[in-house]
Amino acid sequence: MSDDLNFYDTVIIGGGPAGISAAMHLVFHHRKIIIVDRQTSPMNFYTNPVRNYLGVRPLAAGVGILRKMRNEVKESGVTVAVQNVVDIQGEFPEFEVHVEPVAGEKRNTILNAKTLVFATGVARKHPLVNGDWRGWLPFAGKDNISYYCPDCEGPLTFGKDVLVVNAGSVNSALHVARQIRPFARRVRIFMTDDAYSPFLAQYREILEESEFEWSNGVIEKVIVQEPGEHQQLVTTRGEILQCNHFFVALIAVPRSELAVKIGVEVDKRGNIITDHRGKTSVEGVWAAGDVRPITQSIAMAVGTGNYAGIMINQFLLQ
Repeated sequence: MSDDLNFYDTVIIGGGPAGISAAMHLVFHHRKIIIVDRQTSPMNFYTNPVRNYLGVRPLAAGVGILRKMRNEVKESGVTVAVQNVVDIQGEFPEFEVHVEPVAGEKRNTILNAKTLVFATGVARKHPLVNGDWRGWLPFAGKDNISYYCPDCEGPLTFGKDVLVVNAGSVNSALHVARQIRPFARRVRIFMTDDAYSPFLAQYREILEESEFEWSNGVIEKVIVQEPGEHQQLVTTRGEILQCNHFFVALIAVPRSELAVKIGVEVDKRGNIITDHRGKTSVEGVWAAGDVRPITQSIAMAVGTGNYAGIMINQFLLQ
């Protein structure tokens, strides 16, 4: 075991709303904890206003809410390491969390902990622009250009012309289109031929029988003249699709690889399976937020993180 300086009651992997919420409850109960966060979650870049998270007025962007949460958790005395966890070993009550070295150091840092929280979230698979997902990043959740969550953002499309840009399957595209149809003035679907779930021949029949206009192709470029009002998707065939908003039908991949490595049970999609308290199949390990099979929202993440913190504190008391 390492020295007491690097021994914690809980190591929380992931510093989004779920991880921070768990940390806030545990530090309130004087637990020694650390958050390890590589700061690559969607919340770090989300500049659209969040309208379904109560107590935030005037409306704040996702990145602004996360910044306030980080300030509060740091002010409470929680250590936040902006690093990447590369390995986990051991079992309750002596887990070893291996963290990539900071600049100037050669060896991984090893954090020892009695308990763990996986609040690692999901990786969003964006549409490709000229074959590269990074071409979409300037528009991903930015300035009302593109939306991702029909539960959270569907009402923002009220009276608008919306283009559903598919990065997943035909079912994901239709799911998004049908959720925003009660609000939007017009809804069309664009099936990307180079999506992560390939555009299959049978999709054409499904779309033809649906209630939506649709087309397919490969995105060559995106032009935003006025965010949320005048923006265009240009295909490699020269087709120009004009709309007010893009709504991405995405694939979300749970970041659960490290949890699986220590034996945590996951479902067929890779989401970490827990009981109602957030406890996983491995003793001393909890999960919170989007890495669980739940609706992705800030409120949900905060709630599951708080519940995990409560249960871990009670677990440690016993």
